[in-house]
Amino acid sequence: MMSSENVEIVRRAFDAWNSGDPEAALDLLDPDIEWRLPPNFPDAEVWHGRDAVVEGLASVTGAWDEFRVDVHEFIDAGDRVVALVRFHGRAAITGLDLGGVSVDAQIWTLRECRAVEVQMYNGSGEALAAIGR
Repeated sequence: MMSSENVEIVRRAFDAWNSGDPEAALDLLDPDIEWRLPPNFPDAEVWHGRDAVVEGLASVTGAWDEFRVDVHEFIDAGDRVVALVRFHGRAAITGLDLGGVSVDAQIWTLRECRAVEVQMYNGSGEALAAIGR
């Protein structure tokens, strides 16, 4: 598969998520996906399979109103795509606004038009180093 197709698949996943169509986003994930939280998180979990990803993302985003992820840049790295993202949202209870101040990164690894692994990072340095940039 051409890597530009991989970028388009990842773009469609973010578009589906942000438009309130998580089912369309999930269709782009391999049933056996591994989704890894940033290594510096206190509970740097790995979610195995679509159901675990759904549960995990719901627990992470459930406390937020108006939560969305804006992609600042996609970097084509063959079977991997780096997405430099900003998180936006407002806490449901406190009203705290994330404001999209930091750029975080995700590396999506794709096979046969589906994401088989997503690794999240705080900041972009580690993600760019992982792809040799």
